[in-house]
Amino acid sequence: MNAVVTIAVPTHNRARLLGLTLASVSALQIPEGVDFECLIVDNASTDDTRDAVEVFARTAPMAVRYVIEPELGSSRARNRAIAEARGDFILFIDDDAIAEPDWAVQLLREMDRRALDVVCGIVLPRWQAPPPHWLGRSLYVRLAVHDEAALAEAPPAARDSIHNYFSANVGFRRRTFELFGNFREDLGVVGSNPISGEDTELFERIMLHGGAIGFAPAARVHHMIGPERLTRRYLRRKAYAFGFGSAIAGGRTHNHLDKLFRNALRMAMAAAAGDLETAVYHELECANFIGYWRGRLATRRRGRS
Repeated sequence: MNAVVTIAVPTHNRARLLGLTLASVSALQIPEGVDFECLIVDNASTDDTRDAVEVFARTAPMAVRYVIEPELGSSRARNRAIAEARGDFILFIDDDAIAEPDWAVQLLREMDRRALDVVCGIVLPRWQAPPPHWLGRSLYVRLAVHDEAALAEAPPAARDSIHNYFSANVGFRRRTFELFGNFREDLGVVGSNPISGEDTELFERIMLHGGAIGFAPAARVHHMIGPERLTRRYLRRKAYAFGFGSAIAGGRTHNHLDKLFRNALRMAMAAAAGDLETAVYHELECANFIGYWRGRLATRRRGRS
């Protein structure tokens, strides 16, 4: 493969974790005939992000570029990366993830082997504190990480599912954005706003219009999860945000009234039985429902203004 590949790292106020991410990028295997560049998009950071990038750039085995996107928003940062990238392929990794040495090789290999427009790899949790006893594998998806054991047992066709596609570990052909568009900027985290799901919306849009997306289980990154994310309050907020974002995105939904009653009942039954993991699962489904209908209300108000 003769190609230019851009490793894109959008970042906002995570200088310490970013340093670990960039160290893993520095250790990536670079196939013969492939030129790598690393593009860091600083999304209005106020910490030592620039210093972390300068440390990385001194010894990086690839070209390093640092750009500032002053308008806050995860989608804006990703779209700035798309605009600035020089690569035929753009591989995104989050600023709190650590790539295994063959991560990029595996993404590129799977895209080439299956002629994919988009490929998503596996995201594994790296706990920065012991997770609470109720945070079982059924809740991993709420943290945008995979259950590695379940994936290993699943047939290959089952891995190619929208539920397994996370933007912390994803590769695109450049032409994909030309064909299907960029990340929607009315979605995506902007400071503390309750909107998410911009990556899911893009993946669904690509599939709806005939694009090819697949899963690459050998392309692995490790998502660093701090203690602040290991609370029910945090997970409720994320579930609410995803529901809110799905309402803004539009399309079909499973958030009908019977879902709220069903999940509230199952939550109560699981709590009474002492099954806290299941109780939390249904609690988050209720939060998703509430977020969705708050999003629908916000959409209607916008339409009337």
